[in-house]
Amino acid sequence: MMKPLRHLLMLVLLLALAPLAHAGISHAPGRDLRVELVTYGPGRVYWERFGHVAIILRDTRSGEAVSFNYGVFDFDTHDFFLKFIRGHMLYSMDAEYAGPEVTSYIDAGRAVRIEKLAFTPAQASALRYFLLWNDQPQNRRYRYDYFYDNCATRVRDALNRALGGAIQAQTQQSAGARTFRSQSERMLAHDLPLMLLVDLGLGPRADRPLTQWQDSFLPVTLSDLVRHVRVPDGRGGMQPLVTSSRLVYAGDVAPPPPAPPALRWPLLAIGLAWAALLLWGAREHAGALARWLGAAAAGAYVLLGGSAGLIMLALWTLTSHRAAWANENLLQFDPALLALIWPLLRGIGARRAAHGWTLALALAALSAFGLLAKLTPWFVQANLHWILFALPLNLALAWTLWRPRVTR
Repeated sequence: MMKPLRHLLMLVLLLALAPLAHAGISHAPGRDLRVELVTYGPGRVYWERFGHVAIILRDTRSGEAVSFNYGVFDFDTHDFFLKFIRGHMLYSMDAEYAGPEVTSYIDAGRAVRIEKLAFTPAQASALRYFLLWNDQPQNRRYRYDYFYDNCATRVRDALNRALGGAIQAQTQQSAGARTFRSQSERMLAHDLPLMLLVDLGLGPRADRPLTQWQDSFLPVTLSDLVRHVRVPDGRGGMQPLVTSSRLVYAGDVAPPPPAPPALRWPLLAIGLAWAALLLWGAREHAGALARWLGAAAAGAYVLLGGSAGLIMLALWTLTSHRAAWANENLLQFDPALLALIWPLLRGIGARRAAHGWTLALALAALSAFGLLAKLTPWFVQANLHWILFALPLNLALAWTLWRPRVTR
């Protein structure tokens, strides 16, 4: 009877101790919590181009590791694309076991780097409680902003909060020549059409010089940032916030270039060639083929340029995308270009097309003003490349519609 009784007592004891041995991150003492920053490299899909970042809390006693990230959105949300276009996107926080999550990014070919952070037990506990509170259904959602409130800034702010503001206090110096525009172009450089569309749609707010704190809106720059932060070591000295850094997987997706591609000369060459085709078709003795090609070149420009202007105007007046407001590219791609479609359809270079010349000259003057305005301190948008593209076309368009009037 004694042997079965001893086994029963041991089973009861093990069951009593089990919750303590596997308490996990929710109840683990602060001294058993390890804080890690995991950074995921860019992916192949357009919404993955900027990378991703998360906080891993690891219970060193039980082995449980949970990843907290702020990058969850749902395509099935009611009116998803309308909300996306208007800048009313709701993102949410999520918590998952770290092992399967890291594996899923590796399987997708994305780079994975994990950095261990020097948190005291009290700071680790404070971070744990904040993240668990933030993961409650009523606290989970937030209004997403590409530059000011995204998956990286939320992680940065959570770490900074638990560290008593140490990260923000040490990152107020300039980030050099980096801006929201240059960083966005760099991350999208391998998807040239998307990069050009984003660059065209960004206004002057995207060209303000960044502090290092603001520059950490990107996961990769947040990872770089924390490596330069120092925190108290508990013995009266200072130590690096990052105590160890491990590249788990290098990834098979090409990393972004260190700087955005140069756009001025390629866009100028395209603009000049396009304008030359338009003028070639508007010659006084041009053949039928030349006139048709010139008309097609002019028509394509006013349709594309006017549509682009209409979209930029809508982004400014109808959406919450602050980075797209007051876009100076509207001086180059005015929505009024669309009004020139009818004169062009009636025959570019012909006398009956001359009734559109006043508008064309006005639009060319606005385009030239956009270039001259760069000499003032008030027009700060980095859009010289678009001016060099559009100005030759706007001037050529004005000439082709004005010329029949002066040759009567």
